[in-house]
Amino acid sequence: MNDQDEKLQMNNQYLDDNEYEDEYEDEDENNELMAYDIAVFYNTYNLSTLMKWWGKKLIVPKFQRSYVWNQKKASEFVDSMLRGLPVPSMFFYDDIEKNRLIVVDGLQRLTSLYRYIVEGSFSGEKKFKLIGNIHPKWKGKTYEDLEAEDKDRLDDALMNITVMRQLTPHNSQSSMYLSFQRINTGGITLKPQEIRMAVSFGDFAIYLDELATDTRFDKWKFLRTDAQRKNDNYSPIQELILKFWAYYFSYPDFSGSSSRGLLDDFFDAQKDFENPVKKESNKTYYSKADFDEAFNAAFDLVNELSEQDLSPYTKPTQTYLESIWVGLTYRRLKLKKNDDISIDKLKEHIKNWKDVIGEDKFSELFQARRASSMKSVRGRIEAGIDYFGGDF
Repeated sequence: MNDQDEKLQMNNQYLDDNEYEDEYEDEDENNELMAYDIAVFYNTYNLSTLMKWWGKKLIVPKFQRSYVWNQKKASEFVDSMLRGLPVPSMFFYDDIEKNRLIVVDGLQRLTSLYRYIVEGSFSGEKKFKLIGNIHPKWKGKTYEDLEAEDKDRLDDALMNITVMRQLTPHNSQSSMYLSFQRINTGGITLKPQEIRMAVSFGDFAIYLDELATDTRFDKWKFLRTDAQRKNDNYSPIQELILKFWAYYFSYPDFSGSSSRGLLDDFFDAQKDFENPVKKESNKTYYSKADFDEAFNAAFDLVNELSEQDLSPYTKPTQTYLESIWVGLTYRRLKLKKNDDISIDKLKEHIKNWKDVIGEDKFSELFQARRASSMKSVRGRIEAGIDYFGGDF
């Protein structure tokens, strides 16, 4: 191995290990505007009101972040509320179009309180009794076991809520994404897909979450970390599917400077499928049937590929998977090539891709540090459509 090959291999290893962890690190999307017209409200609501709003006016997307607290931690938070100790404020997004509040920060706390006060169980049939470092007066008690004055104290406890609403520009939610991107929840920064699921929650988000739990994705271990699988966190798969749709439906009219901006805008526009509250003339809206057709057109074939098949260099990558998936879907739906392709023939075609277009071009497509820049995205998608739309 010569020095150039050795250096290339080291770079490949580095890129494979870090490509998605820091994918948006250097992006400057959503910076076109220097200022926004934003309304921010600082309200206090008693706990009984928030519990009554749960699932109605107050929306807690189950996929914004998986509930990860154990019973001890949840119990001690309830204990803090009963003692009257100060607790962190929560952050809601005011969805004025649908007259509802969407929880962006506070899911763990609200879920714990709802399970204790309303459901009365922590998980399944298990009664929610307070355990851990609990005041002796309440230790081992369910909500129904509490004395009347303690129930009243909990129900009347005031929660501090920050509510944010973007007023202008009216055709963009960019400030919401930018703000929520920088909010920390227990020291953990909200991920781009979690922000989308909260800010643009609707029928599209629900459908996307259903598809992300498809067990066919389980064979590709590289899509999620062990911790994400343990916590039933499907956000990486949600984002993979979203990218597939956004790239497929937007091609060739990609806009913006990065995939982050494209995905944010596409997700927000499609949140109610073809029936948004307000339609804009410069946007195209798709039906659930459109998304379903695209997803299924080539997924069964693509799903037969192994992680080795999806490794442009040393490890499998989502960028490689996206290019292949979009290319084959474009072949079947846009180019109307309904020929049956054997998995062996597809594997061989993938294997030959680097040799056909050359090492320099292949490296430019699948080794770029700015993997999420629109230049990189456009290059990969165009190459996938060109290569997999041809004869083989």
